[in-house]
Amino acid sequence: MRALLAWVTALFAFPVRARRDRRAVRMRRRLIKQVMGRVAEDLGRAEAHHYLEPRFVILEEPPEQDSGSRRRGRTQRRAELVPVPTEVSSVRALYGAMDELVVLGRPGMGKTTQLALLAHRLAEEALAGGDGTDPAYIPVYLRLDSYRGEPIEEWLATVMSRFQGVSRVLVRSWLDEHLLLPVLDGLDEVPEADRPKCVRELLRLRELCPGMAVGCRTDEGDLRRLARGLRALRYVEIQPPTRQDVQAFLNADKAALADVHAALEENQDLWPLLQSPMMLHVIRVAYANRPADDLRRGGSTADRRSRIFDAYVKECLRRERPRRDDAPERTLTWLTWLARTLTARGEHVLYLDRLDLSWLSRREGILPKVVPTVTMAAGSLAVSVLWLAAADRAGVLHTSVPGAVAVALAMVCNTAAQAFRSEEHYLRTPERAGRDARGQRGALWIPMRNNVTTMVVILFCLLLTGVDLTGPGPVVVVLSYLWVMAAQMEGALTDVFSPVEQLRWTWRRRERAVFSPGAFPLKRLALSVFVWLSVQTLVGYVVHLLCPDPDWIAPAAAFALGVLYLAGNQFEPSLQDRRPRPNEGVRRTVRFSLVHGFAGLALAAVLLTALIGLGSPEPDLRRAGFVAALLGMLFAVVRGFRYGGLAVVRHWTIRAVLAHRGRTPYRYRRFLYSAEQRILLFRTDSGFFFPHRLIQLHLDTTAEDLLPRVTPLP
Repeated sequence: MRALLAWVTALFAFPVRARRDRRAVRMRRRLIKQVMGRVAEDLGRAEAHHYLEPRFVILEEPPEQDSGSRRRGRTQRRAELVPVPTEVSSVRALYGAMDELVVLGRPGMGKTTQLALLAHRLAEEALAGGDGTDPAYIPVYLRLDSYRGEPIEEWLATVMSRFQGVSRVLVRSWLDEHLLLPVLDGLDEVPEADRPKCVRELLRLRELCPGMAVGCRTDEGDLRRLARGLRALRYVEIQPPTRQDVQAFLNADKAALADVHAALEENQDLWPLLQSPMMLHVIRVAYANRPADDLRRGGSTADRRSRIFDAYVKECLRRERPRRDDAPERTLTWLTWLARTLTARGEHVLYLDRLDLSWLSRREGILPKVVPTVTMAAGSLAVSVLWLAAADRAGVLHTSVPGAVAVALAMVCNTAAQAFRSEEHYLRTPERAGRDARGQRGALWIPMRNNVTTMVVILFCLLLTGVDLTGPGPVVVVLSYLWVMAAQMEGALTDVFSPVEQLRWTWRRRERAVFSPGAFPLKRLALSVFVWLSVQTLVGYVVHLLCPDPDWIAPAAAFALGVLYLAGNQFEPSLQDRRPRPNEGVRRTVRFSLVHGFAGLALAAVLLTALIGLGSPEPDLRRAGFVAALLGMLFAVVRGFRYGGLAVVRHWTIRAVLAHRGRTPYRYRRFLYSAEQRILLFRTDSGFFFPHRLIQLHLDTTAEDLLPRVTPLP
């Protein structure tokens, strides 16, 4: 009987399992095609003019020494590898069946291009079986510059989630099945403090993958020893191009580079400068159809390289500008600031929609913290005031609209004053932390005391103006402000200032503690009660004001809207790292904010209208509509700001501060596109980066120092 049941279960489960397997195969093949598309961009830029055939040497262990010097031999093997020439010029052939390869080379020798080429060849082989075949492995091409000491599985899951349709859970399952074959570039770009941990984690990752390839530059002895720590089966180093290779590259565009040929014939000391694929491409751009007088000037190798980079920037600036007011001095100001900032942050790609407070100083970060809070309060209170004006004009409610306006302005001013004073206090807190005996308790009490003082002063001024604070209008405004303030306090527990690109509803939403973690559950409970009471009070008051009969409608409506609000809080926002266009994350956040706000408006309005219409003995649809309009619009504003609106306002405030300081233009995306057209920057998906790390380091200066050297000819 058991055998029969097992046979029937397997019979019905087979189609489901087959469909699941086919879906898994399609997902793996889709990811491999994405990898091929990404590396094709790097290969296209490298081979745009003339492809230089690489030359490799295989680094091997030195021969065994005699027994008397065995101890010295071990030390020697640990310190040095012996280069062995090889005629093989294909990185795929060198990778072979070794499954472990480390590609070394000096800056500009083409390590990135070779690793991209290896990933592309491995991807082609993985897809060679046809559309229905399951790839034996999944090659992925990634950069290690974002590694910051976390477990390698976590880093890999985070980085690979940038691919479309790839989740963290899926990455971990592929690691468990030994399917991922990582091709990792930029071991040297990992922050120096995290490099030893990165090597140890890569050794552990090697046990989970069918193969691995890593790239690292070797212009420093520490980096070569770091790469030795990987204990790979094969090390190869890219050699500089020979003179014949350089001549072949220049002859591919002989007429345009005639003066470069002449300079080489006049000065044989220039050959070391040209024995690098990156420098050859820079020289081609800088001196094509132009005199190469900079090459004839004397000086050290570093001085000559600097002049070549100056000529490259000068030629890029000389190209036709999309706008007449795009002056070279301003372009250099923006480019040099970007190079300095990326270098200081240990990054090489600018994602425009990921600008956050870390790009500003602590003093400059006050405004982006205050403006979103004030904007949310002003928007919510403006809804209340407009509703009061419409209700008074329609005869549904009789109140003093000017008094409500005065109270709303006072509340907005109170919000701004409290926010500014709190941020100013916390800006001074680190300086006083050593001598403030009260510690954190004092740091929290002083802003609270200032806020109470500001509120008392504002209320006193309102009483002097003769505003009736007990009228329906001011009460509605104050209760609306109470709800908004509760929602803003809730924002201290969640990442409301992060972009929102996708949402999912969950019972267990992950939150972060910004105060002491031990008291986090208690603070969350207190804020939830505060929000619930503020919603209940506002809804109950407005419903009782316009639709008093029967008595149970007001508490029922308040309870229903409170439940709807708490259920909406269970949405968990997240980011989608795959962004096809610059600033796409901000556009998606705006879209999610509007969709969430209008959805909240529709749900709240329909719920309240139906409840009041069905419960009232004499239904007044006009009064019910006014109740639904106010509460629905407030609900929509609060939800929209919480799920994306605050993040968008902060993003644009940060952009405005950077532009006001002269570090970026106001139309930053247009400038980045312009720099891409001049090949001062390259673009990958939604990010922009400099053509090479050496060019970024060359621009890591000030515009005042660089401008006299690169002012373009008219």
